[in-house]
Amino acid sequence: MSELALGFCGTLCCKYAFMVYNVCATMTIFHKLEVINVGIEIVPIQCFAEEMSTGVSYFEQFVWDLEQRGVTDIDIPVLILGVAET
Repeated sequence: MSELALGFCGTLCCKYAFMVYNVCATMTIFHKLEVINVGIEIVPIQCFAEEMSTGVSYFEQFVWDLEQRGVTDIDIPVLILGVAET
């Protein structure tokens, strides 16, 4: 795959359990199928998530989870953006 193939997941209203799954499983599967070669995940920061329904994922927890998980040889580059209400 010579051109940029971008995978995008927005978890602004997703439950916490799906946040890491999007990056560690779904994006990896699409990469293996040569559908994407990089990913973007957009999640609210904690103070914004607290204003949403219960169980919504947030940026700070996502970063901690991925740091604790570590790096594997099947990972792909993913930009994780934390957003807040203005």
